[in-house]
Amino acid sequence: MLENYLLIQISRKVCIQLVCFIWIYLTLTGCAIEPNANPELTEGSQWDFDHQLQYKQTRLSANTYQLKVLPSNKVSFEQQSAFLLRRAYLICGNYGYKLELLKGIESFDHQRASPNLILANLTAKLDCPIIK
Repeated sequence: MLENYLLIQISRKVCIQLVCFIWIYLTLTGCAIEPNANPELTEGSQWDFDHQLQYKQTRLSANTYQLKVLPSNKVSFEQQSAFLLRRAYLICGNYGYKLELLKGIESFDHQRASPNLILANLTAKLDCPIIK
């Protein structure tokens, strides 16, 4: 009886240690992965947690990218445009880039003029300067 009790206590202790080890391992490996480590290589649909929006990044040529911010009722146009500026700096690595908005631009009073309007993606073309 005492042997069974000790065996159960030992197995609980080992189980708790194993769970703690797995939790620490997953926490450390999750922190080691930086989503913006090399923004030039990331493509496809992604989520930005700082601005709470979804976007797509496509590389068109060596120094040219296309960024699409998918519309959301929760994210204002100001946040989307600020995201484009910050993302452009992350991709290019310095200032001097050219960010051309192609579509999805809102007018000042678009909420009052057409409250049920479904907006297009905020699409921009990014040209990074060539560093010599």
